[in-house]
Amino acid sequence: MKKIILALAISAISAAAFADGSDIEKIRAKADSGDAQSQLALGVLYASGQGGVEKNPALALEYVKAAAESGFAPAQTFLGCAYAEGKIVPRDMNAAVRWRELGAKNGSPADKWSLGNAFLYGYLVPKDQIKAVYWITQSANEGHAESILKLVEIYKNLERPEDEKMWARKYAQLEIAAAQKGNVGAMTSVASQYMSGKGGLERNRAQAIYWYKKAADLGGREAMEKIAQMYAKGRFLPKNPEKAQFYFEKLAAEDNAYCFKISSFYADGSNGFPRDDAMSTKWLERGAQNADDSTKLYVAWRFWKGFETPKDPERAKYWCAKVAENAPKGEAAERAIFGAFRVAEKMAEDISKNVPPPENFGKYYAQHSSIRRR
Repeated sequence: MKKIILALAISAISAAAFADGSDIEKIRAKADSGDAQSQLALGVLYASGQGGVEKNPALALEYVKAAAESGFAPAQTFLGCAYAEGKIVPRDMNAAVRWRELGAKNGSPADKWSLGNAFLYGYLVPKDQIKAVYWITQSANEGHAESILKLVEIYKNLERPEDEKMWARKYAQLEIAAAQKGNVGAMTSVASQYMSGKGGLERNRAQAIYWYKKAADLGGREAMEKIAQMYAKGRFLPKNPEKAQFYFEKLAAEDNAYCFKISSFYADGSNGFPRDDAMSTKWLERGAQNADDSTKLYVAWRFWKGFETPKDPERAKYWCAKVAENAPKGEAAERAIFGAFRVAEKMAEDISKNVPPPENFGKYYAQHSSIRRR
């Protein structure tokens, strides 16, 4: 709740004082003339002893209360929190609730949502599930997305499916509106709901594909993978390996992890890719170029062992050398626990000595990465 008070304080002070470069006397003049925002700002300054004024709880209460009694919602919320905290005014939970409810009633959907959560968890107001649902509902009725989602959760837990579905549908409509404005995350969520028939939308495969394609065209990774899989498997879309490859390669350009996925697709001839060891190796090494040292060593081990790629000791040593390039030198080397650098050195040595590759890369890495160089 301190965040609420701080947010109100910053908002009031910034708007009243610093937006136009006014000084404290100008704030005081506005406050004394009845400007509610300035009254709250000055009250906050007196409550904290900041902004060039001495801490004065009595004056803080006087100005904040004047703003609250004029109907200024942020001041009403601040005063309610003040009564709950008991610092500038004696603690009075009845007054705290009364002022908080007035602040929520006169305030924004976010204010109603905040009060609903306060009642839900008993934070600076008594815990009250009925009031919590009431205020969250008031906020939801004004279109507050978090409130709507919370009601979906509440009614799901209460096993009231009709209410759960009603609010889920309302949230889905918000997401559709956001999707229509170009929000990629909303497009993907809407597509997922249409595809599954869960959430707030009835199953509609045509709409699902439409929104997945829209999101994919705007760079949505989840959507691109969904469309790629559909083209690869011929499910919901006509089978089209070329289009599947197009989307997977587009993903790989943005996320290095997809290079390894494409490599595995070529290795086993899946997801629209033909079986092709050379292409599998190409994508494996492309992924390794931008990967961390442990991943480079995993690639080296695969070449050493011939695991899901043709056995090639020279390529294995190449990747060991790429890791070793970054090893610390001089005094730093003497102090370092080498980790990947030590594994790279040991692996290259074992390959040169024709030592049989280990069955398990993880165990090999753990065994040799903790050895301190002497």
